[in-house]
Amino acid sequence: MRARAITTFVFGSLISLSSAATAQELDQEVRELNWIGFQQLKDVSRVFVRTTEPVKYKVDNSRGDVIVILLENTTVPLKNNTRQLDTRFFESPVSYIQAKVIEGPSPSVRVEIRVRRKVPFKEAQTDNVLALDFQRQ
Repeated sequence: MRARAITTFVFGSLISLSSAATAQELDQEVRELNWIGFQQLKDVSRVFVRTTEPVKYKVDNSRGDVIVILLENTTVPLKNNTRQLDTRFFESPVSYIQAKVIEGPSPSVRVEIRVRRKVPFKEAQTDNVLALDFQRQ
């Protein structure tokens, strides 16, 4: 009877430890990029990325003709969503968009946006959609 009580106590402690780990991991749960797109609006060209949940991201525009969005802790389950979007035939500063998966302990997705010329843009994340609006001038 005493051995049974000890086993129950140890087992119960393991359950509570695993529950705490699960709560921590929820914040670091891997998101999925499930749509990347381009949209011509009246005054702007919009590049947007839809994920399963809001993501942490960084935008790097230090190179003149390429803007890079780094989606942290994100992966692309469908290879089709990594295909190049050729937008050079639109009246737009955006000419090319492509997502690339960066493998590692914490997967990330690098979205490269090639522009014809450096133009102002605005970024906004609403729920699970991140959009960059490029002035069409």
